[in-house]
Amino acid sequence: MSRKISTWFFLLALLVPLVLVACGGSGTNTTSNNTTTSNDNTAPAATTAPAATTAPAVVDEPEATDEPVVEEPMGPCEPAKDGAFAGVDPRGQTIVWWHNHSGSRQERLLTLVERFNQENECDITLDAQNQGGYNDIRDKVNASIFAGEAPAALIVGYQNDQAFYQLNEGLADLNIFLNDPYWGLSAEEQADFYASFFDQSIHPVFDNQRLGFPPNRSMEVMYYNQTWLEELGFDGPPTTPDEFKEMSCAAAAANGDGTGGFILRDDASAVAAWTYAFGGDVLTADGTGYVYNGEATIAAMAFLKEMLDEGCAYFFTEGFPNPEFAARRAIFTMGSSSGIPFYNSDVNTIATEAGRAPDVWGTAAIPHTTPEPVQNIYGGDIMITATSPEQELAAWIFIKWFTSAEVMAEWSRMSGYFPTRAGSAALLGDYVETSPQWGQALELLPYSYYEPQLISYTAVRDGAQAAFNEIMQGDGSNIKAILDELTELANELQEELMAEVGN
Repeated sequence: MSRKISTWFFLLALLVPLVLVACGGSGTNTTSNNTTTSNDNTAPAATTAPAATTAPAVVDEPEATDEPVVEEPMGPCEPAKDGAFAGVDPRGQTIVWWHNHSGSRQERLLTLVERFNQENECDITLDAQNQGGYNDIRDKVNASIFAGEAPAALIVGYQNDQAFYQLNEGLADLNIFLNDPYWGLSAEEQADFYASFFDQSIHPVFDNQRLGFPPNRSMEVMYYNQTWLEELGFDGPPTTPDEFKEMSCAAAAANGDGTGGFILRDDASAVAAWTYAFGGDVLTADGTGYVYNGEATIAAMAFLKEMLDEGCAYFFTEGFPNPEFAARRAIFTMGSSSGIPFYNSDVNTIATEAGRAPDVWGTAAIPHTTPEPVQNIYGGDIMITATSPEQELAAWIFIKWFTSAEVMAEWSRMSGYFPTRAGSAALLGDYVETSPQWGQALELLPYSYYEPQLISYTAVRDGAQAAFNEIMQGDGSNIKAILDELTELANELQEELMAEVGN
């Protein structure tokens, strides 16, 4: 991979969105106190908020206290008299949400939106609008900024999108809402969220601002064919790389035509997932730069290259791998947990066509060298744009409702996504019974970790994919050199982008 060509490739990939953001106006946010910095993937310790304060009893002479007393509103949604939201009235606000859900998932989402509109005591009206995928929403937000217009009050996107938007202070810091003594969440409620999900949108280089909130997540999982494993003499799925290789090679030998083993994935999420499974990270310890040339990444890439060379793994580039898996052309595949319904459909379809019972299959952790699994999770967050205090507070009231344990559990049933809080998972026993593979993956949520939040990650993902393919197509002798070059180019890109921000 030529450094010069790769560098220009990275810069070109980021040029258009960066120009759009750089040209945009700065939103005014009187309640969020946003500042300009950058982002990172190292999960900081979660901020623990004080429990919700109750109104003090009325006495003739209240005792003196060092802490200010925040008076709660007297009625539903009445403006607070003190604190960050003193006098801010969210009642009667209409807020717009640009989301990415379509088809049947959008139809189900709208039933929840309708319920919120009917039941919330603040008489807030939410207008949920599908704007395409994450890339489409990113383009629309940047176009709004470029035109000097405010985007929707609520938007969705990944953590590196948040870094782009915050270059112009375009987002509200949700820590202010989260920790408010009346409008926020109690310490107990905050602790109910899985730590990795809860911390994922805290950006250290943006002064630890919380720029998004997690409504759901997906996870990289290993799909395995239990029936076929047992036919080959194995009890169940592998937990270590050595077991994984042994089983993959046995299935490949059984097919004898170059298929049967593991279908390789070449994208950046797969590179990160294997790095985590081998005990490493793709970020530096302080989370401000990339380290694709760490020992874990080198070992993981060498392991997969060896599997490919020995015929125990192969590439499949004609679409999604679930049909190959269902047809017993791969005993293992790797992909998002959101694909579980599609795997189930294909396994049942092929069994019906063959006139036999469906294979028993499941989901498992990525085979790992660590004592416990380290699972790569990802998903878009809901963000509040910097508008007016009333719009921002109304938007937060919806987020608080949507991410409550009960509503999130219902959304998980509707969408197939994982919940982001343990209280929701505890309410999903009926759903697990109907989708045991989803339940297997659900049990892995406590072992979650996540990919970089850095502003350059969109372009760096392309570089990671190119490096993976260069390694697999080579002779295996230059893995470290390729990863050294990727690391250097990724960090150069990050530094250049942040330097542009400073100017």
